[in-house]
Order: sequence, then C-alpha cells, then structure tokens
Amino acid sequence: MPIVMSETVPKGRGLTVLFELEDLARTRFASAPLPMYELVFTVHSGNWDRLLLPHIRPLAELIRPGRFLPDFFNSAQPDFDDAVCQVLDVPSTRVRDQIASMLGTTSPWLRSFAAGTPTSRQDLRSAFRAGFRDLLGPNWSQTRQSFEAEVRLRSSQAVTRGLGDLLGHLHPSISWTSPALHVELGWDTEISLRGTGMLIVPVLNGLTRPAVSMFAEPQPLLFYPVTAPQPSGASLELALGRTRTLVLRALTCERTTTELAKHVGISLPTASQHATALRTAGFVSTHRNGRSVRHRLTRRGWELLN
Repeated sequence: MPIVMSETVPKGRGLTVLFELEDLARTRFASAPLPMYELVFTVHSGNWDRLLLPHIRPLAELIRPGRFLPDFFNSAQPDFDDAVCQVLDVPSTRVRDQIASMLGTTSPWLRSFAAGTPTSRQDLRSAFRAGFRDLLGPNWSQTRQSFEAEVRLRSSQAVTRGLGDLLGHLHPSISWTSPALHVELGWDTEISLRGTGMLIVPVLNGLTRPAVSMFAEPQPLLFYPVTAPQPSGASLELALGRTRTLVLRALTCERTTTELAKHVGISLPTASQHATALRTAGFVSTHRNGRSVRHRLTRRGWELLN
C-alpha cells in the first residue's frame, strides 16, 4: 500500500484505525526527524526551486505532485545515509510492481530503474544526496530544533490529558473516538493494528495535511504537519534590514555577485558581504561556475519570503 495523503472529504469518510490496549502501549513518537520522509514530502509538494531539477531528476520522476507516494520510500531511519541504503535495498520486484501500477514506465530512466539496473540505483543515490543537501541541509538544524520542541509539547499533553486526547488533536483532519483513530481520506476503510501500535511522525517540510503508511514495518506510520516559526513578511525588512531584504528578493533568480550588485544598486563588496551573511544563515546557496560565483535562494530562503 502506498503512502496515502489526507484529503478534505465529507465528515465521517476516511481511514478508521482500531486500537487495542497493546496498541496504545506501543504507540510512540519518532525520536528524531526522519530525513527520508522530510525529503520525499518536500519533493512531492512541488514547492522547490526548479533550478535544482537536473540534480534531483530521478526523485522528481518517482515523486509527483498529486500522486500517491510509492511505499518503497518507507524508511524510519533517523540517519539519512542509513535511510538511503534501506530504500535502495528494496527488492526490484517490489519496485517494478509499484512503478508499473502507480507511475508507468514513461521514461528511459524509469524503465531502467524498474528493471533494477545498478546505474539507475546509483542515479537515485546521487539524487537523494543532492536533494538532502539543497532542499533540507541549509535548514536541518532548525528542523531538528522544531521537531524536538513539538515532541516535548505533545509529551506534556499526553501526560496531562491522556494519549487518546493527544491523538485526536494532532490535526483538524484527525480525530479520536475510543477505540478508534480516524483520518480523513478519499476512501473508506477500517484497519485493526493488532498489537503493533503506530509510529507518530511530526513533519516539518513539505507536508500540509496528514499522511499514513499503514503497512510500513515494523509498525504503521502516521505523519502530520508541523509549522516551524518563520518571520512574517511584514517584519522581514525590519528583521534583516532593507538592503539585505532586497538582496534576498533579488536571488529568487540565480545571479552572479556582479549581477546582484547591479540589480540591487550596491557596490560589489557590499553585495558579496550580504550574500555571505545570507548563506551563513542558510537562506542562500553559492557555487562557483568557471570564474564567476553564483548565488540562489535555498528552500529556507523561499520560505522566508513566502
């Protein structure tokens, strides 16, 4: 069963998960943000800079907005390298079946990956690394801090109000009526956990509504979105200063330091200084192309502006 995203549906429709006493005892929160899911949901959202597409194309072919997510991406490993290895070790038959049923072999690379060729697996490994570096890396420290704050808050709620009340207040589309958890989905079904419990995963990147992976091992997964604190648009200039805000806005398009200075109307050293400060804060990435240095917004920079 693929990873299924929640939808807005008439009240009462969706997934009903039946809990037994043992399930409640084994239901727990992830101990740290799970990088594979943070990356997969970010790519699935479509809210990323298309200049990154050449570097993450295999991921973009497998993860498409509006489609279910193949469950061979399931990995609850908190270490990203371990998660990548787990995904790449999924048997070729399982990968082939899911691609055929969900995506179709619509490109040469997908056909190669469905066939299990080593070069296609290496392509995906490289895309994973590039995706984590460019989409999550600049903001990963904040992701960890926000995740830990969320789990502390929820742990306190569980102690003072009980686990059932906690489960029912994770998100407006999730409700709890003992002994069942209900998640709004586009189809109706009822599943019994039968003693496995659930792993609850707060997600900081890409996810806007809950998602479920009911046949993940060793226990089903329930994802829900958490919004990390961000400066408001009205206060951005006050927080960064007018010139640095103009530099940030100018880098919605990739520019060299010289192009940046001309666009904003500042000197070359001043442009370099502001780009360096924004890169240090994780809002801008910089790379060298021949003799020029080029700058662009990171995902965190886009979030800051939006």
